[in-house]
Amino acid sequence: MGDGDNYYIVRGAKMRCDKGTHVRKITLPESHGSYASEKPMMNKSDMVVDKNIGYFGICSECKEGEDIYLIDENGNQLPPGKKCLVKIVDDWSDVKEDTLVEGKAALTTDSWAVCSAYLGKIKFESSGQEKE
Repeated sequence: MGDGDNYYIVRGAKMRCDKGTHVRKITLPESHGSYASEKPMMNKSDMVVDKNIGYFGICSECKEGEDIYLIDENGNQLPPGKKCLVKIVDDWSDVKEDTLVEGKAALTTDSWAVCSAYLGKIKFESSGQEKE
């Protein structure tokens, strides 16, 4: 990506919260019927926690709850911390309004959301269209 490239987000795109320790993939239980690279495209309302978005590991801002112990993406033990309690109340921002997926604006690699719990910014690290 880069150079102003703007790719559509599909099921399996990687995203990260700037307050969390782990990358997560966006999920889509049921396709909206639009595809890019033969994978289901996502729209601006695909921001439901535990349906589209899981937790981003340990949150650097959260001070409540039990400590959790996780291994980082390089296989190293992280210091204990509080589990990310992701809360998203608004649709994704910077969506592609002129491309509709089931009647709603499509997500692109420029799209982002804010976790209302600790104001973490969630952005995409991949489109999901890459070959595995």
